[in-house]
Amino acid sequence: MRLIIILIFALTGSQAASQNHLLGEDSPYLQQHLYNAVDWYPWGEEALAKARAEGKPIFLSIGYSSCHWCHVMEEESFDNPEIGAFLNAHFVSIKVDRERRPDLDEQFMMVTQTVSGAGGWPNSVFLTSEAQPFYGGTYFPPDVFLDLLGQIETLWRTERDSVIAEAANLSSTVQRYMTRGAAARDLTPALANAVVKRMLSSLDPFNGGMGTAPKFPQESAYLYMLDQADREANPAFLEGVTLTLDGMIKGGIHDQVGGGFHRYATDPEWRIPHFEKMLYNQAMIGRLLVRASYLTGAAPYRRAAVRALDAVLRDMQDGQGGFYAALDADSATRSGEMAEGAYYVWTQQQVRDAAGDQAGYLIDMLNITDEGNLDGASSLFLTDLPDDPARLDAALALLFQARQTRPAPFVDQKIVVGWNAMMIATLAEASHTLNRPDYYQAAARAARFMLDTMQDAQGLSRISLNGVTNTPAQLSDYAAFGLALVALHDYAPDGDGAKWLPDAEAMAAAATDWFAEPNGLLRMNQIPQGLGAIYALDDGEIPGGNALTLELLVRLSNRLPVPEYAQQATLLASALSGQALAAPEQRAGSLAALQMLNAGERGPVRYVANGAVRVEAAMGNGALEITLTVAPGWHVNAHQPLEDYFIATDLTVAGTPLPEQDYPEALVKTLAFNSDQPLALYEGTFTLRAPLPEYEEFAGPERAVLTLQACSDAICLAPQEVAFTLW
Repeated sequence: MRLIIILIFALTGSQAASQNHLLGEDSPYLQQHLYNAVDWYPWGEEALAKARAEGKPIFLSIGYSSCHWCHVMEEESFDNPEIGAFLNAHFVSIKVDRERRPDLDEQFMMVTQTVSGAGGWPNSVFLTSEAQPFYGGTYFPPDVFLDLLGQIETLWRTERDSVIAEAANLSSTVQRYMTRGAAARDLTPALANAVVKRMLSSLDPFNGGMGTAPKFPQESAYLYMLDQADREANPAFLEGVTLTLDGMIKGGIHDQVGGGFHRYATDPEWRIPHFEKMLYNQAMIGRLLVRASYLTGAAPYRRAAVRALDAVLRDMQDGQGGFYAALDADSATRSGEMAEGAYYVWTQQQVRDAAGDQAGYLIDMLNITDEGNLDGASSLFLTDLPDDPARLDAALALLFQARQTRPAPFVDQKIVVGWNAMMIATLAEASHTLNRPDYYQAAARAARFMLDTMQDAQGLSRISLNGVTNTPAQLSDYAAFGLALVALHDYAPDGDGAKWLPDAEAMAAAATDWFAEPNGLLRMNQIPQGLGAIYALDDGEIPGGNALTLELLVRLSNRLPVPEYAQQATLLASALSGQALAAPEQRAGSLAALQMLNAGERGPVRYVANGAVRVEAAMGNGALEITLTVAPGWHVNAHQPLEDYFIATDLTVAGTPLPEQDYPEALVKTLAFNSDQPLALYEGTFTLRAPLPEYEEFAGPERAVLTLQACSDAICLAPQEVAFTLW
């Protein structure tokens, strides 16, 4: 088998005929570099000890398997015999998969951004023999890279003391930044809205998205914006989200043929993507589309959400239920060369060959030109949202069938806990909002796979690949998985969701016990490596670990009669609030979690009274339906309680009270705490149905407000209001 592999690499132009020290590593990214001319080591004591013993500087290269420019630098530099020989002679070279070790990735990306003012992958960092960084950059062309290596080797040989001193200063600066503190701040409604207005000020008014190019989805920011739009009934906030979603759905960042979204666009109009498909983008953009569909009822958001989630189930699901990490940006052309986007771009002739009499329609709709917009071919995009999506989808099916004959991109089959968790939560929510029970089944199957195969007595593993688990899970993995289990509880179609909560509690306990710092924040990793501890603050591919943990604690406190969850949430919020407001665009996930703590949850399903009452809202056929499910042993006061001091169950829609006759008949009974007087109450499950005003009568977004008070046989809890915005 080894001989076959070596022959394959020889035939494809690899200059290396032997394996390096990545042998035995099961990261797809590290495997891609196994036969480079560079004698790579994985991050670990062997490589670090070698650098110390030989007094050599370290060249650290960080990337991921589906990264286009990582592939380019590998081909140009790491397979180059001259560059490989120079690195092997003068450096200890270390490869890191950022998806396996986000803690190392974040700290050394901070180094590169501090040194150069920018960052990206591959991340190329130079460290002393004691593993302290002194220089960093991203992609380097081969001639520039070889010249840089020569300069650094000379500098290390002739001015080593100066390099070591500079590295100590840089390391100290980065470490202080990673563990800095911030005084608590109150996220008032005015301040929460001011953050959204600040985000809107950087919005592209024509295409949506923040800034110009490259343009990233920045899902956490838009989820916060959508949350605030719903809380404040603010059309401008909602329009900021829908403008961006419309731009993305029309753009080439949207896989018009197969569904789903590429990682980012290289132009302001979202038309030319960087073609890799990441699981976390499908989960986060999918969630944004599902929530926009719920709030607005707009068909394009439902269509795009369904296409994205269906594509994940089709292309990115493991046979045991987990979800793969990524699809590569590059794939083989018909001539056998690897090229970015080859699987996704089209010429006019290719469309004619595939689509027959629908070719003209598709060429016009998808802006496929003679010259193309990407190396003679066209990245597909729409000028406008389709008037007839059914016709478009039928025609696109012809292209999809033809595309299936092309060489497919490489699939990174790593199963990453945190990313899977985000997809599980999105699928569970989508199953309810989009009425797709199969989404819930897929979500539950993935969760069961992780519970059964990716944890042991020591906790969760972050990665599973080919049935082998490794790498201890990090904070975001535990917190995100806890939230996924809560989502499975909330949207269980059989009403038996409570079985997921004990495991969600276990994830919360691990997050708060194993990652705690003395100042109340939580670090990324249980055992800090590299430059030291990192507080998990910034949103990356998913929200920051502290944000996810705070949200998990809030959701658990709303569903379980466990006072410690509310206490832990309050303490974490105090430590997190100042940090979140210091960089709101980068920490929108934290702001959303803080708002959930301060002002309650949003969405179609809410839990109040420590989980004793489930409230579900649905709109259709000109009416709003609010269904309450009261846990056994609990009740809510009737609309007309028999004692004045009890708070009535009451529903108003657009300022109009629900007529008395539309409330259910009250159950009259006595309870232990009020045994001398009968009570009028509701138990079990009941629905309040309120006709909605005609659309033309809406002066703007309206509110439905449900007031209730939950009591058991022993106590009554404080009254609560549950508000829904009607767009």
